[in-house]
Amino acid sequence: MEDIYYEKVLNRIIQGRLRLRLGDLVLFIDEPSKEIIEESFDIYEDTHKKAFFSGVYVEQEVLEILLMNDMWSPLDDKQAKDIEKEIEDLKVKAFKSFFNKQKLAAFKRQIRHKEREIIKLKTKKHQFDHLTCDGVANFARKCWLTQRMTKTKSGEPYNFKEVSISSVLDMVAQNEILPETFRKLARSHPFRGMWNLSKKTGDLFGGSAIDIDKNKLALISYAQMYDNVYENPESPKDEIIEDDDCLDGWFIVQRRKQEKEKKKAEADALISNEKIANSSEIFLMAQTQEEVNNIYDLNDPVSRGKIKQREHQIASEGNVNFSDLQDVRQDILIESRQQGMEQIRSRAGGGRR
Repeated sequence: MEDIYYEKVLNRIIQGRLRLRLGDLVLFIDEPSKEIIEESFDIYEDTHKKAFFSGVYVEQEVLEILLMNDMWSPLDDKQAKDIEKEIEDLKVKAFKSFFNKQKLAAFKRQIRHKEREIIKLKTKKHQFDHLTCDGVANFARKCWLTQRMTKTKSGEPYNFKEVSISSVLDMVAQNEILPETFRKLARSHPFRGMWNLSKKTGDLFGGSAIDIDKNKLALISYAQMYDNVYENPESPKDEIIEDDDCLDGWFIVQRRKQEKEKKKAEADALISNEKIANSSEIFLMAQTQEEVNNIYDLNDPVSRGKIKQREHQIASEGNVNFSDLQDVRQDILIESRQQGMEQIRSRAGGGRR
C-alpha cells in the first residue's frame, strides 16, 4: 500500500496536476503556468489595497493585539529558535547512534516532541494571519488560482456548484506533498532511475527549465541533494541515507565541521602578524553574544579549559590580578624552571670545554 501511495504521488508530479475524487465527481487541479502566476499577483495587490483602505488589520497591529492579550510574545520566537537548535543536536545524536536502535528510537521520539512544540509556538504568532491585509490578499489569490486551474474530467473549467472553493482549498492543503515524501521519491526507484537516465539524455520532464512547476523543482532539488551525498568522500551508509533524521544529523556534522574550519582559517589570518602570532594570548572585542560565542569557539580544548578554570577562580575569590591566576602562575613557574635548566646545561657545557 505504501509503494502505491508513492507511485501515485510521483505520477501526480509528472502529470503536473492533483486529482480529487469526490464520489462520482472527479476534479483535476493543474499546476499554474508562469503566465497565470504572474496574473495572480495582480489579484493579490488589488485585494491587499482594498483591504488596507477598508481598515483591515496589518500584521504589526495583530502582533500588538496578541502581545497585549498575552497570546504571544517575542520570547516565543526565541524559544522556537532554541528548540530548533535542540533538534539539531538531537539529530546529530541520532546519526551517531544509528546502530543502537534503542537510543535511536528515543532520540526520534524527542525530535518529534520538539517539532510539535515548535508548531505550537509558531501557531501562536500566526493564528490570526487570516485577519490581516496580507492574509485576505493571499486567500483571494489562492481562490483565483484554484478557480483558474480546476477542471472537470472532460477538461472543462469547474463551476464550483457541487463543491465550494473553500472545500477544494482544504482538500488541496490536505494533499500537500511533504518534504519527507519528496525525499523518499528522490532517493528511491523508479524516480532515481529516471533521474540518473536524464543526466545522459538531458531531458527529464520535457519543456524548458523555466516552465518547471514547484513540485517538479522540489523533487529535482532533493535528487541533487542525494547526488551530493552519494558523491561525498565521507558519504554515510545507505541505511543512514534512507533515514531522514540521521541524514540530517550527518548534514549538520558536515556543516559544523566546515564552519569550524572556516573559523580556524579566519583565526590563522587574524594572527598572521608576527607580534600577534608570538603572543601567548589574544584579546578580541565582541559586540554581541553571537560574536562572543564565535570568538570562544576559536580556542582549542586546552585554552577552553584555562578559561573555565579562570572563571571558577574569579567566582570563588572575587577580583584576581592577572599574575595571580592559577594557570598564569603555573606557566611562570614552568618557564622559570626551564630557564634554570637551560642555565645549568649552559654551565655544564662550558665546564667540559
